[in-house]
Parts: sequence; structure tokens; C-alpha cells
Amino acid sequence: MSALSMATFGVFGQLAKYGKHVTWAARCANYLMTFTRAVVRFTRNQMINEPETSQEKLLLLLYQTNYVVADLPGTIYACSGKTVPASITLTRQILPTAQFLLLLVLSYDDDIIKSWEKFKAFMKRANFTEAAEQITEGEISSLETAMKQNSTCGDDLKTLTNQVWMTVDEYRQKNPKISEAELRLKLSESDLILYDIPAVTNNCMTKMISESTVATAYKTRDTLRKTYAVIIDDLIKSGKSDNGTSMATKHSAYVWIDNALTFASFGWDPTDLSTLFAEYLQTICGPTQFMGEIDDGDEAATLGMSALHKAFKNSTLTWTKKGDGAVVINFKSKDTKDVTVNIMSGGDKIDEVDLKAGGSAQWRSNITALGGKTLYLDRWRPGFLGLPGTGGGSLVLWVPISREGGHLELNAQLNVS
Repeated sequence: MSALSMATFGVFGQLAKYGKHVTWAARCANYLMTFTRAVVRFTRNQMINEPETSQEKLLLLLYQTNYVVADLPGTIYACSGKTVPASITLTRQILPTAQFLLLLVLSYDDDIIKSWEKFKAFMKRANFTEAAEQITEGEISSLETAMKQNSTCGDDLKTLTNQVWMTVDEYRQKNPKISEAELRLKLSESDLILYDIPAVTNNCMTKMISESTVATAYKTRDTLRKTYAVIIDDLIKSGKSDNGTSMATKHSAYVWIDNALTFASFGWDPTDLSTLFAEYLQTICGPTQFMGEIDDGDEAATLGMSALHKAFKNSTLTWTKKGDGAVVINFKSKDTKDVTVNIMSGGDKIDEVDLKAGGSAQWRSNITALGGKTLYLDRWRPGFLGLPGTGGGSLVLWVPISREGGHLELNAQLNVS
């Protein structure tokens, strides 16, 4: 199936119809494969970082991962032929099965997904015999293709979708009367928004670039991020969508998207995911809030820095993800007149700096105050009749967040214009 582009199926409506008919047996096998690969990756990384980790500690760590908390309950429900409930939790009823699956994966590692026969034996040992027997030859072929995939993009997106639903549902379960404003605030400060969505969509870039162009890959990543923004916004709206439908309908939409991502896990081209989400995605203008953490760099493109007209031409920047948390702007004037620079963060003016002709100045702030927002510099310069105006140019860039502190150094050059 990896050879089939989603575009082969024509218009999105036809693809959606096809996606809704994923058999429960195929979904079960895919869920299990996604879960198995995730546990194998986690275990290997843990053993590389801490080779002496005991199985007891490994199990304890795994029980805190999204793979077990979010993915495994849905996997067990799907493989039992049951409808996945809106509130997917690791309940007492399914805990013994969860423990058994974990122990099997830890015991056999990736040998489980080396071939269909071994994977089928794994399914039967987990007591999912009916699903194992009902999978068709075509579905087996797709699973075998997925087993050979090196990329985990589809798997990770699927896990992330589970996590989005569960995060919103968890807040509602804890406080059924939570307001939209409170829910938005909690989500805006959560790891889901700040780190998980940016990281997962970023990790798909290598795969997407290899199968398309750099420009297409970035466009697809932006579509994926906007899709998650729409899903979250829809779930936040007090359990009601704009047309008054209930959370049950939202859950149906979630299940449908989950089905679609099942195909991505099977190995379909991730660059076609923007087509896959098109019907669910509303038009959103501007950048998403899922910029996340950004790697070190000193190119303007690192933080999307753009100078409009000539006023700030030849300005440069340096960003490091690990640092003291400082944001430093070094102003250097090559202008023949005194100017004032307005400094705006996220659209709000926060300060201004007066700069003498040919002089220099420094302005300092920090990532805590400016991170996750745009930084905008606007120059005021005396013009006709000595009246100040903003004509001539401005400078805009994104200030990232960083769990390692971060450090941003901006050299803003002011020119005659």
C-alpha cells in the first residue's frame, strides 16, 4: 500500500468513504503493531541511556508513557471487537491484558514484527485470535509493508491524536463545569501544546522531504499543525460544535481521523496527509501556535526573520536552544538621523528604544516573557517637515520556547531609508 498515493483515490470524499471501512481486524493489527514498535523504541532508548535498567523499572516507566496510557487501552478495545469509548483509560478490567502485552513485547523485542507469521502468533498469545484469523490477504500485505517502514511518522501522528483527545477529555472529567477560557488556559500551558505537537510534526519532516520537496514538506507540516489546532479548538467549545452537535459526534470525528491515520501507519505517503485532513480542516490564517522548540542556528530562516524594506536590512541573529534564557537586541545605527524603535511582542507594544544617529544601544528581555510569540521592531524616523513616521521598514521574527533556557541575540542594523 505504500506505493499507493492517497491522491490515487481521487477526491477526498471517496477517500473518506474508504477510510470509514477499515475492518476491525485490520485496525486491531495496526494498533498492535504501532504499540509494539513504540515500546521497542522506548525500551532501546532507555537501555542505551541507562543500561542497568531493571525490568521492574522499565515497566514503571512505560506505564507513564502515552503509548500505554493513551494507545494501549484503545488497542485492547479494538482487538476485542468493541467500540472504543470516548473516555479511553487504563481501567481495572483491561489492566491484566495490558500487563501481558507489555511483558510479551519486552520479552521478544522487535522479533514480533519481523514477519506476519510471528506477529500473528503474538496476536493469538494475547488472546486476539478472532482478529488474527479475519485479516484478509490484502490487509496482511499492507501490514507486511508497514513492518518494513523505517519512519515512525504515521505511528507518532496516530499516538498524538489519541493524546489530544485524552488531554481535553481528562480536563473535562476532572472538572465537568470547566469554562472554555479555563480549558484554553490549561491547554496553552500543557506539554501537548508547547512540546508534543511541535516535536511530532517536526519529526515527520525527514520522511516528508525524502518523498517530495522541501517546500511541500513544510506546507504539509503546517497543515498538520493547523489540523490539530482545529481539533483542539472544536473539542474546547463546551462540548458543542458551531452547529450544536454533541461530544459524541466529536468522538465520531476523532474515530474517523484515527481510521485515516491507520492508513498513514500502514505506510502511505505522509505528504498526502494534508489531503487526508482537508475536509476536517477549516481555513486558518497566519502561523500556528505549535512552533515548539527550534534547533540552534544563525540564519534568518532559523526564526523566520524578515526585514520589510530597507530600515533593518543586513540585520542578523543567533539562536541557541541551550542558554541563559536571555533575549538581547544590539542596535547599531548607520542612519543620519535620530530614530525611535518600537518593540512589540505578540502584537502588543512592550517598550521603545531611542537611538542616536550613528550610535548604538542594547535592549534585554528573556525567553519567559517573549517565548512562543512574534517579536516585531518598528522604526520611527523624522521625515517631511521633521514629523516622525514609520515608513521605511520593520523587522519581524519568531521567539521560540526552550526547556533548556535558550538564548537569542539579535543584531539590528538601522539604515538610512
